[in-house]
Amino acid sequence: MEHHDIDVYPIPKDKKPRYINEPWLIDGTFLDAHVGMTEEEIKLPEAVDDNIRVYVPLDINAGAILRRLRWLVCQYGEASEWNESYFSLDVERLVSQIEIYDQIWSLRRMPKGTKHSREAVALVEKFVSILEDIPDDGAELFPFELIDELREEYLGENLNGD
Repeated sequence: MEHHDIDVYPIPKDKKPRYINEPWLIDGTFLDAHVGMTEEEIKLPEAVDDNIRVYVPLDINAGAILRRLRWLVCQYGEASEWNESYFSLDVERLVSQIEIYDQIWSLRRMPKGTKHSREAVALVEKFVSILEDIPDDGAELFPFELIDELREEYLGENLNGD
């Protein structure tokens, strides 16, 4: 009995798939299970006899990333001391997707003299806006530090007054 559409090769629209060997982008439990390992060790398939590494397509575009962020906000609700660690880890996974999005757009058409693609900057502006609207129920670090980091890195805002 078959339940899944298992292809022997990817079928991307542009015929040029991007393979990113970072399983934690879709598996939130992955990093917890691999604490203390190097990045190269983490990229290797799990060393268990029954392991099958499957590449699942993940569409990375502005709308999808923002949709995933909105879903996390709905799922967690308020940022509290109780949930900020998990909330933060899940949102950091989306930040990794933003970095990949930026990297691809930078290769496609990066204006000279800029650090990030226009597409990523526009996405981060919307992403930060959503983070700013997360209700605060006593969280100490999240999302405040992440907002500052994204503003400084992508929006060029110097938050230290330098």
